[in-house]
Amino acid sequence: MISNFTRSLSVVFDTPLLITGGCVRRCLRVILTLILVSPITSVAFAEDSQPNYVVLPVEVREAEVRVVEQVPQSISIPPHALAPFVGRPLLMDEMSGIPYGRALIGVGGQSMWGQFNQFLATDLPASANGLYTTFRPGKEILDPASGQTLAITAAFLGIARLDQNNDVAKLTLIESDQEVMVGDRLMPFHEAPPALALTPVRSNADINAYVVQSSGSVGGSGSYSMVIISAGLKDGIDAGDILDVFSPGRQLLLTDQVSTIIRKGSEPCQPRRESLKMPGARLLGCKERTPSSRELTGRSSELIDLPEEKSGELIVYRAFDQVSFALLLEVDREIYVGDRVRASRS
Repeated sequence: MISNFTRSLSVVFDTPLLITGGCVRRCLRVILTLILVSPITSVAFAEDSQPNYVVLPVEVREAEVRVVEQVPQSISIPPHALAPFVGRPLLMDEMSGIPYGRALIGVGGQSMWGQFNQFLATDLPASANGLYTTFRPGKEILDPASGQTLAITAAFLGIARLDQNNDVAKLTLIESDQEVMVGDRLMPFHEAPPALALTPVRSNADINAYVVQSSGSVGGSGSYSMVIISAGLKDGIDAGDILDVFSPGRQLLLTDQVSTIIRKGSEPCQPRRESLKMPGARLLGCKERTPSSRELTGRSSELIDLPEEKSGELIVYRAFDQVSFALLLEVDREIYVGDRVRASRS
């Protein structure tokens, strides 16, 4: 039986087979041959019978290099991630032509009140839902280059609910970002449409804008602070645009200060005097007068102009016609009003 099986395999592979130690060994001249034996479930052949087989064609495969273009997925920032940093930006331009009421005083006689306190107001326009937005007019935003008024800011204070509607109405402040004061204004509250996710993109707008207002009350602003820039929709700026912030070039004043050092000599009452030059350096302030060449020569001083330097990046999260609200990202130094804003050149 084994000899018949060996002869059958020899016919199939056209190769002499040897039976050694119960193992079948063969010397193949073909690299790869695929054999289909019929029936598949049986490998035993009747004596003196020829195997029924089919020789399939050999397919030679080679390694290939495939180039797959990977398109980077855009990153989007959900509105709830921005909300703690940006607040509710308002401009008086949005309230143009809308009637508004005026806060008079707290029910307990307070001139300033917060959340859940009741207060009186007058001249209230009708509100379909009985809610009112309380706000306070802010400062004018001026273009540093032309002096033109770009916009007037408005501070969102909170939301008030109407309790009694008379000539002098009574309201309760049910939501508060800031305390309300006498003279603050109220307008009908309208639910804002759902904010869209912010998709950061490098702006290619040709702008030369400035930081015109910052949230920092003292000094400059750091990372994740809100600023207003003097460019908007009319300049090609839109929400999601990333722009670079540059600190303006400054002047460095170098001086040589002569200090006299008195050292005691070897003999009493005969001190030895030595003069020592101590170099000094100071950055001139923005409003500081630049010394004249004569003053510099007389004081052995030197004035060096320092170049403009990139200090950080910002992302626009709401754009108006002439101004935009933006959030500072990573910054290398504090950002001040007057710093320049431009599209990235890289």
